[in-house]
Amino acid sequence: MNFSTGFTKALVLALLAGPVALTGCKKDDTEMCGGTPTLTSVTSPTDRTKVSTSGNLADWIIVTGTNLCNVSKLSFNDVEVSLADAYITSTEITVQIPRVVPKNVTNTIMVVTAGGTATTSYTLSIPALTVNGMSNEYAAPGSKAAIVGLNFDLYDVSPAKGKVLWNGTPLTITKTTADSVYFVVPANAVAGDQLQVQDANGTKTTVPGRYKDNRNIIFGYDTNGSVWGATTFITTGPTPAPVNGPYIRVSQQIAAWAWTEFSTNNNIALPAAAVANPGNYVLRFEVNTLKPFNANVIKFSIDGDQSTNNTYLWKPTTPFYTRGQWSTQTVPLSNFINKPADLSKPLHECKFLFHGDGALDADISFDNFRIVPKG
Repeated sequence: MNFSTGFTKALVLALLAGPVALTGCKKDDTEMCGGTPTLTSVTSPTDRTKVSTSGNLADWIIVTGTNLCNVSKLSFNDVEVSLADAYITSTEITVQIPRVVPKNVTNTIMVVTAGGTATTSYTLSIPALTVNGMSNEYAAPGSKAAIVGLNFDLYDVSPAKGKVLWNGTPLTITKTTADSVYFVVPANAVAGDQLQVQDANGTKTTVPGRYKDNRNIIFGYDTNGSVWGATTFITTGPTPAPVNGPYIRVSQQIAAWAWTEFSTNNNIALPAAAVANPGNYVLRFEVNTLKPFNANVIKFSIDGDQSTNNTYLWKPTTPFYTRGQWSTQTVPLSNFINKPADLSKPLHECKFLFHGDGALDADISFDNFRIVPKG
């Protein structure tokens, strides 16, 4: 048992009222368990007064009833619980709902004892598999990369049963966690390649974005023409190592409310469809932080007033820190194009700058700002 698991179980036990036996009953309890079991309610260890008819995977709950000794089986839908992890008396079962997706959803809790079987209605919220994109769309061929999202472990997108498909060709999954699936970028990878994730049931999910997507680059930094008035920030490294040729690096102290433009151009053509329907598009870029971005604000503005109109404020609620690794970030274009009518001209001014509260010891790099379809 690891520390966190042991601590959680200890906490649950501490919240229970009265003595509790582990996967069994005391003598007095056993004498009270001579009949058919019944299930009367489900509550929480932290609030026994509130009866619940629904919950989530991994929740701790208390199932109350009668004749609950000598339990031989306990299940949620068709997923059985290890009785070694249940705390049982004649009138209560305290247990953590398994973090397993059922194959047959019955919306019931079932208990089997020597005296019979009891069920009660209980609906579990089953989270969907969520695929957000590649951790770094510009990862070099042969390098390690990851697809990021949620609940990969629940759907068994694992080395044994899952797949990552690169243009339809399966790749070896090297590791899976709840929020990441790791693999190696193939040697023959080229810009525009697309990926899919396949779970243990064979269901395929397309990974949003494309590998090294170079459509509609508004700031690429391979030439000084993509920057106006901020060429001093352009570098080729070596720290951090480039992700795609020259890039912007802002490594300096930035005072609160100091106006620090690091990328500006007033001659940018935008996709007409993106201006007309910003909800169908996103701004993507690669970012690398050698120090935490934990104060101040970055403003992304298209013909905006750098305040609210057609401006997105990237303000970290928690320190944003990639620890020297390049990471692909996605911002829905609708988050900052809130007045499309103001973008009717053919060429536009795009500004990316620091301007906000809080002094920042900045060391943050950017590359490949692009406006692309969100899928």
